[in-house]
Amino acid sequence: MADLSRHHQRTLERIWVHPLSRNLRLPQVEALLLALGAELQRHGQRLEIQFPGGARGWIHSGGGGLHQGDLGAEAIQRLRHLLQQAGVSPTQPTPMPDCPRGDQAVRLVLLLDHRQTRLLRFEGEAVDHALLKPHGLWGGSENLSHRHDRDIAGQRAPLDHAYLEAIARSLQGANAVLLLGHGQGEADLRTLLLRHLKTHHPALLQSIVAIETVDASALSEPQLLALAQEHFGNLPHRQPLMAPGQEPRRG
Repeated sequence: MADLSRHHQRTLERIWVHPLSRNLRLPQVEALLLALGAELQRHGQRLEIQFPGGARGWIHSGGGGLHQGDLGAEAIQRLRHLLQQAGVSPTQPTPMPDCPRGDQAVRLVLLLDHRQTRLLRFEGEAVDHALLKPHGLWGGSENLSHRHDRDIAGQRAPLDHAYLEAIARSLQGANAVLLLGHGQGEADLRTLLLRHLKTHHPALLQSIVAIETVDASALSEPQLLALAQEHFGNLPHRQPLMAPGQEPRRG
């Protein structure tokens, strides 16, 4: 999106002026919002506004038709709050890229291991599970301790690039990612994945919010969800999965 014109920039600054502006005209505000890429819908004296990144709200536009009237103090305050949600301010006049907040965001928890990677995906009220397994070099029966012994002896163990790439693809579209795992050096899949991302998908590194060391073999699902909530916050409540006639599991 191109930079705002001086006219639109002045309108944007007037929304933030203190004390509140008494002659902020609706047509100027509508033109500014359209320049910022917002969609506008009129419902009587109510103007609904939605930005491409998901921020949405409404203001009371007063009487006198679509292109008439000054905005009142409440409408200006609502407008200021909505612009802040969209990442717009006089010093940041371009809307931030799509970055959903809260339950709109896609959050991933990856429990990384050479043999398999557990993936939990949180989006809205849904909690989806996936399991990624290597089908290349690490898909065989080689004992991981042998890999570690070779690393200590100075022999670099072969990398399963296909497995690392499959994990990297699972991160695409996520707004926040928590990496869990254990080990040291080449035996730590987190280290290998971060190196792979830095080389092949550096933009995906921006979504990683935390890296934790855990004992994967002893981590229960309630503990996994608790870790996710610690880092992501407002996770949806998950309904227990039950077979017919089965008692609910207690976490």
